[in-house]
Amino acid sequence: MPDSSAPNADPKSTTDAPMADSGVVDSGDPADGDEFEKDESESGDDNQLSDATSNSVQLKKKYKKAAKPDAEELRLLGRRALCKKIADIASLMKLSVKNRVLKDNPFAKRTTDDELTSLLKKEAEKFASRERVIAALNTPDEDFDRGQLKAIMLSILLQEETYSCEEKRLDEKVIEFEKALVKRAKALDWEELKKSDPDRWHQLDTYRTVLNAAWSNDNSISPDEARLLAVLREHLNISLEEHWLISAALKRFPKDKCLLHNPLEIAEARKEQQRNGVVWSYPDESNQDNDFIPAEIAVVVRHDYACQELQRTNYRRLLNHDDILLADLKNALQKHGLDRYGNKADLIERIVNSNIRPSDVLGDLEKEKLSCMCAFFSLKAYGNKPEFIQSLIEFYDDLTFEERTTKDEREVWYNNYELLACRSYAELRAKKVITKDLEIERMFEDATEFLFKARLNVSCDRANKENRADGRLPLDNDQSLLWDCKSAETLVNLQDHLETQFDGYLRKERENSKTPLAFLVIGPAFTPQSMRLAIQYKAKTNWDIALITAEGLKHLAERWAGTEPGKPFPIRLLNQTAVIDKERAEYLLSLA
Repeated sequence: MPDSSAPNADPKSTTDAPMADSGVVDSGDPADGDEFEKDESESGDDNQLSDATSNSVQLKKKYKKAAKPDAEELRLLGRRALCKKIADIASLMKLSVKNRVLKDNPFAKRTTDDELTSLLKKEAEKFASRERVIAALNTPDEDFDRGQLKAIMLSILLQEETYSCEEKRLDEKVIEFEKALVKRAKALDWEELKKSDPDRWHQLDTYRTVLNAAWSNDNSISPDEARLLAVLREHLNISLEEHWLISAALKRFPKDKCLLHNPLEIAEARKEQQRNGVVWSYPDESNQDNDFIPAEIAVVVRHDYACQELQRTNYRRLLNHDDILLADLKNALQKHGLDRYGNKADLIERIVNSNIRPSDVLGDLEKEKLSCMCAFFSLKAYGNKPEFIQSLIEFYDDLTFEERTTKDEREVWYNNYELLACRSYAELRAKKVITKDLEIERMFEDATEFLFKARLNVSCDRANKENRADGRLPLDNDQSLLWDCKSAETLVNLQDHLETQFDGYLRKERENSKTPLAFLVIGPAFTPQSMRLAIQYKAKTNWDIALITAEGLKHLAERWAGTEPGKPFPIRLLNQTAVIDKERAEYLLSLA
């Protein structure tokens, strides 16, 4: 159990906080190293680039220098591959942040930016050591209120896909989280809870009585009192979020009289987190500051401090598995003294927002069921029960997040476009994207139609008969480009489809008094001989064959939608005999 002397201890539970309006103001505290940032921000130094454009240029140079695999490529490797480590980000951090993080290092005094970067990389292993991280988190904050704020920030970051969030957005999430807690506290009906679940009411009421007594003593919570409260929470199975909820009911959260924190207070808590070396900060390519927990530090924070086996997004996915029944969820809740009434969605949310761990839920399932669940995801399906549980938790933990932003179900498929292209059965099943393997091809086709219509803003007709291409992109004067999706676990070989399918589709289009110009084949990747065959086919028929990777097409669509929203993409640029991958897509965008 973490040392409860720290007001920011025990971040075991937090809601998925939405956004509110706020901003961040840096107080410019010279005592924490801000004076060393003159070379970045002061205009009086003739040797520095002080205007925003020049700073942006410098930042882009830093990113180019520290180039890593593209995020789109990393997404196919899993969520953990997306998380940044200290070495990935050290060169991008601002000088003031580096000085805060290295405040206790004797070699960091008045050192150049490059030297601090080297020092951060050199000391990365020490920064990530379990002893240092736990000690930093367990060090009590003299300001109890600031400690609570630090705990909220940390809890929110732990639920982010890569433990990172733009600073302004994190501020918004913190304030919205506080608003939501205060609103929920006002709606608490203690009498109703006493009737429906007297045991749980007794636990919460006991904690409320002790907490109120701690506050009433001298209108503050001392480090010793914070330690005792944390011990009591552990004994009564009360989460940190429930502690905040009860505090709000006592008019003590977020601050006295339920006042919300302001941007200046959040900014100061951020600096304190940086001095603790737990939450770091760096500017992204657009020069927006981002808070993040380095991946190697996040491992310690999650497993050894917050006791978090899965983030909420993936915990929900696990509990939605078809083999985890309503009775299993009720059993888990009952064992932990929590309300077990409601439908499956209600019970899942109750478990996700409690201290019940995924391993607790899985541990109550029979070994044979766990083995079947592993086999369903092509995981090792033999061994002992703890091995099955660990395999499932590791599998779900590595699932990337995709948020559904519209009611169009094709967008869900589009968000998983590359996974559909390469037939990543296990991940698609876990995300509930597919229930049957045969659904992949149809979803890949529908996602492609969505891509053309909603992202590239071009007309797209779907075939409604057999012996037709999956779709066509109509052009002027009855001209068209035909397209067909080929999902595969391996490389797509054009030879398997050209004579038997694509050539016939082109000729049928021509027989219908249309003028097809090219055929677009969309797949995960293509064999080397496919391009040679496409060139030969072009020479024979004058029809182009474009071999388009799913990654390249989605990159083209995302970049176009981001820079030219609502404007139709000049689709004739795809009328060529070539492999159109992400690099080629960038070239086409430069011509558009």
